[in-house]
Amino acid sequence: MITREKSLELLDKYITTPWLRMHMRESEAIMRDVAKHFGEDEDLWGLSGLLHDLDFDYVEKDPQRHVVEFDVILEKEGLKVGEDIPEEMYHAIKAHYEEHPDITQKRESKLDIALAASETISGFLVASALVQPDKKISSVDVDSVMRKFKKKDFAKAVRREVIYEIEEIGIPIEDFVKMSLKSLSDISEEIGL
Repeated sequence: MITREKSLELLDKYITTPWLRMHMRESEAIMRDVAKHFGEDEDLWGLSGLLHDLDFDYVEKDPQRHVVEFDVILEKEGLKVGEDIPEEMYHAIKAHYEEHPDITQKRESKLDIALAASETISGFLVASALVQPDKKISSVDVDSVMRKFKKKDFAKAVRREVIYEIEEIGIPIEDFVKMSLKSLSDISEEIGL
């Protein structure tokens, strides 16, 4: 399986947008904690979070190519699905954007659902932190996030239904918010929150 070191090299090569690099690290941190919760492989789950948007800057001018171009990057880098990229990681990365018309993978496994929910909640929590006077994740609590979920005009682009999918794999939404806030707090200096 691809190492974290190699994954970070790929981020350095393909991701130039600062907020996107932070988003990918946030997704990794949340995924590692969700894996720990389930007793799953923290590296597999964490690296799925770290790599899930690897093609995003690559397809910046054509967002409809997002996730589709992941395969192009793998080929360019000589990385093979089933060897360097475990099948379940590949499936989860593709399925996190199952709404794309060219993606056949659907969210089915715990890993698939956790990745989609984790990468989606990271954006919501960052938005929640940025409206705080100090712009710190430590100023965000579970209750305020739950209230913001109900406000349709807050972080409009965040698909709340994807976050709520976490309940399908046995994590109550409040617990997931708490877990995700802790994950981001643990890396707050790195992500500037």
